[in-house]
Amino acid sequence: MATQQIVLLLLLLAAPHGLAVAVSPTPIINTTCAALAHSPNFTLHVEYEFCVRSLSADPVASSATDARGLAAAAASLTVANITSTELIIADLVKNLVSCLSDYKELNDMVRRGLHDIRGGRAADASKKFLDSAESDVPSLCDLILIEGVAKRNPIDQENQNAYFLSVMASDITQLMLDSHAGSPKDPS
Repeated sequence: MATQQIVLLLLLLAAPHGLAVAVSPTPIINTTCAALAHSPNFTLHVEYEFCVRSLSADPVASSATDARGLAAAAASLTVANITSTELIIADLVKNLVSCLSDYKELNDMVRRGLHDIRGGRAADASKKFLDSAESDVPSLCDLILIEGVAKRNPIDQENQNAYFLSVMASDITQLMLDSHAGSPKDPS
């Protein structure tokens, strides 16, 4: 039952707001949702369309005959949503921990390359920067997050920046090495 509600809820939330529900709302759902959306007696209001769409798509709510049945159905949908959100957050945390570990290793490699550059060891720096650019950590992190339960990547832009900045550092260092290759003594 809870799994069915989670699937139903995910389908509901994924649907565009303008999409009509295949199941027509019952009179009790219409009346209740109108009251929720327009009554001045409530501190918090729910949008009529959201209320109708959510309750009409739920078989338990659609078969409710009174406000008590709708309240129980709405509470069950809320539990399903919160449970689903917990699973998404747990998956994101697990996947972000994996990304964090990979990024820490990448950061260490780039810092050592920076130390090499500052110490005049361009060839050593170039190798580290190239390894960091080819590490594919940002792409792997993207993949882990997109293929996870959450199906989203909250650090997409940061991953792109990490990749392009790594490539830039590698290419600039290689350019520097190439320009010194013709000189009699390579400073690295």
